[in-house]
Amino acid sequence: GFTSLETLKLYSLHVPNLTCIWKGLVSCNLTTLKVIMCERLTHVFTKSMIASLIQLKILKISNCEELEQIIAKDNDDEKDQILSGSDLQSSCFPNLRRLEITGCNKLKSLFPVAMASGLKRLQTLHVSESSQLLGVFGQDDHASPANLEKEMVLPDLHELLLVQLPSISCFSLRCNDFLFPHLEKLEVDGCPKLTTIFGTTSNGSMSAKSKVSQVAEGSSTGCLVLPGNARWWTRQYGWNFSFGI
Repeated sequence: GFTSLETLKLYSLHVPNLTCIWKGLVSCNLTTLKVIMCERLTHVFTKSMIASLIQLKILKISNCEELEQIIAKDNDDEKDQILSGSDLQSSCFPNLRRLEITGCNKLKSLFPVAMASGLKRLQTLHVSESSQLLGVFGQDDHASPANLEKEMVLPDLHELLLVQLPSISCFSLRCNDFLFPHLEKLEVDGCPKLTTIFGTTSNGSMSAKSKVSQVAEGSSTGCLVLPGNARWWTRQYGWNFSFGI
């Protein structure tokens, strides 16, 4: 039955009142979810669903023009759907390996920054062609600064792609620095407002530092790049990089 479903692909659902996928029971065995061209969808999950999705490994969302939140609150008030990191803490998607978001032009961020510490197995993060995206991780106005690490770590991230995001200003809107110890490929292209600085640390890891903290604390990284037009960097070739025109 539905509760044993492992792979679900939703494609081109043009149902006028379909603003979310589920209300109620969710398959706890779901490992792959692809949501493509669901024009009326405003959010994919609600908070109550997340606890059931511990097996989710692949999440792909593309060309959902009305999508405003990936995860929303459990209520029917359309004006109060934005979820905070204090609601989620760091328990969401513990087995997520691959996250791809493209063509979601109303999305401002993917998740509250408090969620980042829970994405310990995330290996691939692709975000592209989303015109209003301001940051990969959003600022959580409800979370206490004392509960958030100054430097967040995505310990298993191997591939990061940020392409054609004309409004993005920071990797994290809360200005947290990020460390990617195992990053092998990085592409940043078509992000003219991005001020986050990507560079290598003394041990060869890739970091993403906010411009504010970089100026205040000084640089301990090499090969620093303001990344609006940076191309592929690869660990295999010593983080070589080039610039677009």
